Amino acid sequence: DLALTLVESAQSFVWTEKGGAFGAVVDLSPLWLRTESGGVYAEGGDPKKLREYLDLDRDYGKIAAEYARYERAAAAMGMYPGLRLLNQPAWETLAAFIISANNNVGRIRGIVRKLMEAYGKKFDTPRGALFSFPAPQRLAACSEDELRALGMGYRDRYLIGTARAVADGFPLEDLRNMDYETAHGELKKLMGVGDKVADCVQLFGCGHTEAYPVDVWIARMTRSVFGIDT
Repeated sequence: DLALTLVESAQSFVWTEKGGAFGAVVDLSPLWLRTESGGVYAEGGDPKKLREYLDLDRDYGKIAAEYARYERAAAAMGMYPGLRLLNQPAWETLAAFIISANNNVGRIRGIVRKLMEAYGKKFDTPRGALFSFPAPQRLAACSEDELRALGMGYRDRYLIGTARAVADGFPLEDLRNMDYETAHGELKKLMGVGDKVADCVQLFGCGHTEAYPVDVWIARMTRSVFGIDT
């Protein structure tokens, strides 16, 4: 389910929809995805990288079977059979979830869009222009006033500070190969990164599927359904 996975699930904020197709720049390649005759078709992009990005080789049926004894979990999985966990670039995920702090999905997506149009690379495609997510080096050179003009608010200094740390050598790409606890601790050294943002980055950008991002709604659900305080 492309709409659910790429847009409605709010695990990524870079995708745009046009005429039933979904477009973004992935690994500096412009890409449009569409559903047709029961399959997903790609215009652009590398097939191998796309399979990894969309998590197409994971057995979601096996995962659902493991939780079948939990009535509420089984019902939730049954409602959204087309949902997949995206394997996004770590930097893109980190920056987007710093922006997400105390924000709603519509505003996050709008800020990310303005950020890409202002500082990303433009790609012209037959379906329209697409923009890449700005590199950390580009955002590290921005002023707080420049980012605040895009609606960033107080998050501007966090994004700039973290962009500078990554540009200066923070081992972001190495987090995938660290154990969960070590990677979590490293991420929390960055400006604007607390427990929830660190877990979002680990889950959506570093392949740590044991990460469990908790906001007020997830905390309530975990307590009411599983009797666990997070």
